[in-house]
Amino acid sequence: GGCGRGELCPHSDVDLTFLYPKAAAGKALELLKETMTREILYPLWDLGLKVGHSSRTVSEAIEESRNDIRTKNAQLDSRHLCGDSNVTKRYLHKFARFLRKDDPSGYIRQIMQDRSGQRREKGNTVFLQAPDLKNGVGGLRDYQNILWMARVKFDEPDAPLDALIQRDHLTLSEAKTFNESYSFLLRVRNELHFRSKRPSDVLHLEKQPEVALGLGYEQEDLLERVEAFMGDYYTRARSILQTAEALEGRLAAGIASRTARITLSSVLQAYRSPPPEIIDEFELSNNQLHSSDPKIFDRDPERLLRLFRHAQHRGATLSPELRSLIRNKLSLINSDLIHSPSANVSFRSILQQVGDVHPTLADMHDLGVLGRFVPEFDRLTCKVQLELYHRYTADVHVLRCIAELDKVFQAPDERSRHYRDILRKTETPALLYLILFLHDLGKDQGPKGHCERGVDIAHSLMQRLAVPDEMRERVTFVVRHHLEMVRYFNKFDLGDPEVIEAFAAFTKGHQRLRYLCVHTYCDANGTSPDLWNNHKDDLHRQLFDSTLRVLGGRPARRDPADLRAAHTHLQIPGLSREQIDAHLQALPDRYFSHAGEEEIALHLSMTARYLGQASPDTISLRHPPAIEWRDDLRRSLTIVHLVIKDRSALFARFAGSFAVAGMNILGSRAFTSSEGITIDVFFVESEKGGPADDPRTREAFHQIVNEILTQNADPLPLIRERARKLETKTPFSLKDRIGATIAPDVNVYRDVAVGRTIVEVRAADRLGLLHLIAQNIADCGLDIAFARIATEQNIATDVFHVRPNVTEETYSPTRYLDLRERLSQALAEGRFQMEV
Repeated sequence: GGCGRGELCPHSDVDLTFLYPKAAAGKALELLKETMTREILYPLWDLGLKVGHSSRTVSEAIEESRNDIRTKNAQLDSRHLCGDSNVTKRYLHKFARFLRKDDPSGYIRQIMQDRSGQRREKGNTVFLQAPDLKNGVGGLRDYQNILWMARVKFDEPDAPLDALIQRDHLTLSEAKTFNESYSFLLRVRNELHFRSKRPSDVLHLEKQPEVALGLGYEQEDLLERVEAFMGDYYTRARSILQTAEALEGRLAAGIASRTARITLSSVLQAYRSPPPEIIDEFELSNNQLHSSDPKIFDRDPERLLRLFRHAQHRGATLSPELRSLIRNKLSLINSDLIHSPSANVSFRSILQQVGDVHPTLADMHDLGVLGRFVPEFDRLTCKVQLELYHRYTADVHVLRCIAELDKVFQAPDERSRHYRDILRKTETPALLYLILFLHDLGKDQGPKGHCERGVDIAHSLMQRLAVPDEMRERVTFVVRHHLEMVRYFNKFDLGDPEVIEAFAAFTKGHQRLRYLCVHTYCDANGTSPDLWNNHKDDLHRQLFDSTLRVLGGRPARRDPADLRAAHTHLQIPGLSREQIDAHLQALPDRYFSHAGEEEIALHLSMTARYLGQASPDTISLRHPPAIEWRDDLRRSLTIVHLVIKDRSALFARFAGSFAVAGMNILGSRAFTSSEGITIDVFFVESEKGGPADDPRTREAFHQIVNEILTQNADPLPLIRERARKLETKTPFSLKDRIGATIAPDVNVYRDVAVGRTIVEVRAADRLGLLHLIAQNIADCGLDIAFARIATEQNIATDVFHVRPNVTEETYSPTRYLDLRERLSQALAEGRFQMEV
């Protein structure tokens, strides 16, 4: 391993083999092994090294290599440290002979198969936000695999890279770049070990600024430093991947030709096979495009675009030789070709192959063609996105979004069918491919303001691509507003008619709405594989369906009197008609826009049960609330209904109770009747996700909420005690992190479009965070009418709709400015920091 190669990283394992001659045996051998352990292993362990060791004879070492490919790979990097060198020479001689005889073709096939599986596990892309330096795509292992395969195939134990150059598998310049890229990754891994003080292969986001500093990136701005460093990392890793893939293809091709058996049937089959099909002077055979003409692109540079359209149309791949030729001819893609109408027709045709666009664009990007032909896209290449949710670089994010649209058109699952049906009712479903390709081009200067910059870029690019005028307006609308649908369903109450009417007025048409809806779905899933969930999908669908109804002429809001009258037929055991009517009249108008008949019946029954303890006028704050639990398996959450007499800081008390009981709040709604009775609806999940259906958890909540509400207990000590019990180690402890933190972000504003006062908080998630926020809102004399709670990657992004707890008060900017200052100070003092 690394010890054998002489490139051991600071905290990596030391792998040693004690190799004994065949003559060593019996009691003398056992005594010798004891001595080796005492005199060599014990001191190494005492030094704090992690030592992997084995004791073998030469024949045993060979046999282990035969049984396990990982052992064979490790032994390929063996070197003599000390002892009898003749034993080592004898072992290396026998090992080399074993490699020649032990099916080298099978070894190369297996190592390529194993590596392919590892790449899939690591996301099949170099451009991850937190890449694995060793086993990730374009990592150290890709380089090492090539050397192992070359050693085995060419019987070159000492200079496998030279063997590749001599056999024209690699040019001198390619070998130089290959080595330099590997050296860069090794230095990054060394620095990561030094900074982490433990073995680590994943370059986590929080470690990138200090690793960059250790490697000489000295920009004072952390974001600029990380962007420069990671840009260089991605460039080097991509170079390793491209070179490794090209060499794998050449090594595998050589094996196939050398090991193929010539039989009478194979000769007859070759004789009967049709000659290669000629397409645009390229040869298509065995589903692969070839060309033996090194000048094929010089005669007609537009073939650099048409070739990918041919491959896409025929479902063909490009031969390794053709891929190498393309890389060497990128200079032919000049301004004339970029503005060529026929070349742009080829590119637009690629974007219109419904269900099969991503593989072609990804291939063009890997070979450098896409960035050369679309310079606006090239500016996103290796562009680091230092944002909470983005897992990929900007260029790969765009391609991942397009891959998600391919799935929408092709995948058989219910969710894909749903969005496919939405898109197929547009005039040009394939237009969304162009929109997705354009939507983030404005990020070439960073995320701030990228939507408006993207519109300007889209205008010029659509002119170059000759996009019809009637399509351009829809494209620019979605590019400019592609974040708006997420903003609405994350920040607003979708049961509020005013919200739906405002969104319908914003979209102004069902065609725009359909493109925006499917774009939002693809954009979110192309950001990170685990960003979208059932809860978000449900909110997204609810916003789309409600808005579509309004655009279809059905009003979002109805007369409150009609809504009340629609429920007068309800029959609830134990309640008379007069009692039902009285309860309905006491409820606020907006309640009926949110609740269905089943929910209204439940709430009336709960209210009657709660008031059965006393009359509305005399019921005490010490009376326990009425509580009902409903599991929603479709959305994978639990809905908790609570009825209780209204009081100050009620949301904060409930939030504290849920936290101590071990449940996460996803959202809430609150309604207060004219009788002073509050109906609170909370959407919660268990700590591990999914419905909170554990009876012990629910019982704990009942006990805690009664203690907090009826005995006026302070929830903070309970929260702190639970936090202490739940403390677990993060990938890096606080003292190991760089100490650079982003302060919590608090924003309080009035949304004029829907007439709501909104509090937004973004902070590192901690147990009790929601209670802290709600308590400060209550201390400012405000009630929470609606809340949407979201936590991604341990960062909470919470939205609250607030109103004065005195009904006649109006919006006061000074009061809300005070709330923002209070919240910012409370979160800072509570060390709710988001660590880089």
